[in-house]
Amino acid sequence: MLASESARTFEAMKDELIRSFPGQFALVCGARLVGVYSKMDEAMGAASRLFDDDGLPQGTPILISQIALRASVRVLATPYKRTAPAQIR
Repeated sequence: MLASESARTFEAMKDELIRSFPGQFALVCGARLVGVYSKMDEAMGAASRLFDDDGLPQGTPILISQIALRASVRVLATPYKRTAPAQIR
């Protein structure tokens, strides 16, 4: 899955989102609108929880965008879980 798929999904939904949730933040993963949040940090927290709970596969690109004609905030990310550092013997 490519980050551009999330961006295309957001653009396809953008007009309806602007009518329903202006100024809020959309979390999109691939072809799926995961949720709409009133604050950017809420959307980032939701994405983090989904990855931590295996709700989204590791390496799945996400998009968090302000819902506006010209978004002032937009984040494209491909999160991965941290692995434990190797122990030195």
